[in-house]
Amino acid sequence: MTSGIRFRRFALPAAAAAVLGLPAPGQAQIQDYASVVPPGAQTDEGLFHVHQVADRILFEIPDSILGRDMSVMSRFASVQTGLANGGDRMAPNMVVRWERRDDRVYLRTVSHSNTAEEGSPVHLAVENSNFAPIIASFPVEAEGSGTSVVDVTELYLGDHPAFSLPGSRRSQLGVRAHQGDRSWLEWTRSFPINVEVRVVRSYTADQPPSNTRGGAVSFEVNHSMILLPEEPMMPRLADERVTFITIGVSDYSRDFQGVRPYRFLRRYRVEPSDPEAFARGELVDPVEPIVWYIDPATPEEWVPYFKEGIEEWNEAFEEAGFSNVLEARLAPTEEEDPEFSLLDARYSVIRYVATPVRSANATGDVVDPRSGEVIRGHINMYHGVMERLRWWLLSQVAAANPDFQTHQLSQEDMGEALRYVVSHEMAHAKGLPHNQRANFVFPVDSLRNPDFVERMGHSASSVGRTRYNYIAQPGDGVPPERRVGLWDKWAIEFGYRPILDASTPEEERETLNEWIVERADRPWFRSATAQFGMDVEWDPYRMTEGISDDPVRAADYGMRNLRVATESLMDWVLEEGDDYYELETHYLQNLTQWNRYAEHAAAAVGGSWTHYKRYGEEGWVYTPIERDYQLAAMAFIDEHVLQTPHWALDLDQLRRLEHAGAVERIRAYQELAVQRLLNHARLARMIEHETFLGGDAYAPAEMLDDAREMVWREVRQGTPADTYRRNLQRAYLDQAHYLLHEAESDHWSPPASGNLRVGSDDDPPLNADLHIGQSDIRPLIRDQLRLLRGEIREALDSGVQDRMTRIHLEDAVVRVDEALEGP
Repeated sequence: MTSGIRFRRFALPAAAAAVLGLPAPGQAQIQDYASVVPPGAQTDEGLFHVHQVADRILFEIPDSILGRDMSVMSRFASVQTGLANGGDRMAPNMVVRWERRDDRVYLRTVSHSNTAEEGSPVHLAVENSNFAPIIASFPVEAEGSGTSVVDVTELYLGDHPAFSLPGSRRSQLGVRAHQGDRSWLEWTRSFPINVEVRVVRSYTADQPPSNTRGGAVSFEVNHSMILLPEEPMMPRLADERVTFITIGVSDYSRDFQGVRPYRFLRRYRVEPSDPEAFARGELVDPVEPIVWYIDPATPEEWVPYFKEGIEEWNEAFEEAGFSNVLEARLAPTEEEDPEFSLLDARYSVIRYVATPVRSANATGDVVDPRSGEVIRGHINMYHGVMERLRWWLLSQVAAANPDFQTHQLSQEDMGEALRYVVSHEMAHAKGLPHNQRANFVFPVDSLRNPDFVERMGHSASSVGRTRYNYIAQPGDGVPPERRVGLWDKWAIEFGYRPILDASTPEEERETLNEWIVERADRPWFRSATAQFGMDVEWDPYRMTEGISDDPVRAADYGMRNLRVATESLMDWVLEEGDDYYELETHYLQNLTQWNRYAEHAAAAVGGSWTHYKRYGEEGWVYTPIERDYQLAAMAFIDEHVLQTPHWALDLDQLRRLEHAGAVERIRAYQELAVQRLLNHARLARMIEHETFLGGDAYAPAEMLDDAREMVWREVRQGTPADTYRRNLQRAYLDQAHYLLHEAESDHWSPPASGNLRVGSDDDPPLNADLHIGQSDIRPLIRDQLRLLRGEIREALDSGVQDRMTRIHLEDAVVRVDEALEGP
């Protein structure tokens, strides 16, 4: 047995270690280069020399790269069914630096969201507040000529959190452990500005997305590490009057007494190859074109349409003074070029993904956080998007275009639809967001004129979230195609036209402002992003899926087409021997389209028009919508939303799809309509409008009177209420009860308006918190319920012949009493 004496371990001091010829504490002995990288090693030369020695991955990092910013991108290459889509990001990108201290190399993550001019006193304060975390450490195993060799096997094949499945996904999948014996290296490649590592990873999991009996999650992931430019591109300051996808940077050297972040545009580097010719106003080629590679897995028949969707944006770049900016190429297959990869961080790519997901998406995939420069763009085109395109075309324009009255579009028509999707996603990759405002610019009558639409399109933007011209009626002869619009071209000019005499972003500001102001009187040059959710839908010009300068009248035309499409579904999409899949999916899409039109009209009630301006421009940014237009919106809601939609209730259709369900389905949609009108945020806005505008406003009490009349019309008319109307009326009572007793415990906080507000919790609040219990909302609702109770009692006293209507009204009185009396 040992005695009770405890021995303390101690580290040999670094100086003593040096005297004895031993490595310092925490350091490994640097070995001879040939013993670490033997002559038989598999080596790929490039940014780093990447060596594979047996089962080890070695990076030979040049001293010139140490301290340089690099972006790490991790995308799924191949995935287990249900886990993700091939090409999706495994985790957000991060910026890293390799640093060497003594005989170790460290990997650190860095942020550029806070910055200051080097050499300035505040730069030290910024550095002290933004210490870069150290995420990995590697002993230097050997040295080459100005290089350090480190073993990164554990970084890529171990379970390092920065290079493996994120924690949120692990929780979702019930991951218990990483399985190293079921993970391996596929390959490593090194190129002039990037290093690519492809690995297969496996985990044990309680909730795998597929093949659940195996209890495993496996996938192949591609890690890219790309060197960012040594000299960042000059950023361009964002402006809310021309919406762009942006990045934020707080510059503490800025001449501003406080902290207000800059917003920089996210855009590619496009520079004139001949600045003198450019200055003379001639079109010039860029120094480097933006090349997009089309996945060789793309079905051959769609490749020409993908190519056209990419290259049609050259027309927009001509507005910025450039020719031949965009070039589309079919990516080589592995047999044609084994070194090429769609996940290589040097290439912008359109990846074709075999998935039922009915959409597409695009990103500026690798972005320099110092400047907003897009290094690499990525678009996923999901195979399932073709079905959604057929839904849109049939529900919106098939009534006027017989070619779309089918379940199987011609190759030309589907190709044209896919071209539009590629073009739309290309805009996002170039930095353009969904500009809803540019959809709502052309007169309704003009959009029924084929000559006008041929010249101008049916909206000013193909990147706004609108799809097809649902205004055009049978016989109009209006083409359905979507093309790059007036706003798209202007946005590219704003973001990409060089201002040659400016050397800083601030020096560009005056010219950019002049460009905007000189176009401000034309609505197709205006910007505003989409509004989602009934609490914040207060501008019809900012609604998704809409067109024209009169959204309510446009929705009326849309309803005409929708009725025809719904009533004709069986004739259009079914052939002898078909099952009813096509009937079911198109029918449900048509109800979704109905709800879109309801949203467009509701946004006008208590709403405002948005026109972003800056000081010096005349007029308001937010202008309350005219009372007459709000009344027109209410009339649309009454006719097309609250009345029973018999056009959607064809029993011959429904009983081919289900034994029951239609009543509840319509109830749910009409309940949404009631909730939109009796919405606390909407009522609060209307209260404010009446406060400032008096009799010129559509007063909240007047709107509630109108809504009560629309919903409860049968009470005054003494007519039976059918099942759908009874459900609608009960939804009204439920929403009134909710506003009186449940709405967020008297407190509701709307989001800040637009994208103008930047600040902290100390800022004076805009769109101040709504305290429902201290507002006029509950008194207004109680007033409506008292009026309604009196009307119902009067109707019952007069006698109600229809039994179900009488039962319903008697129940309604009980519900009103409960709501007024409280819990």
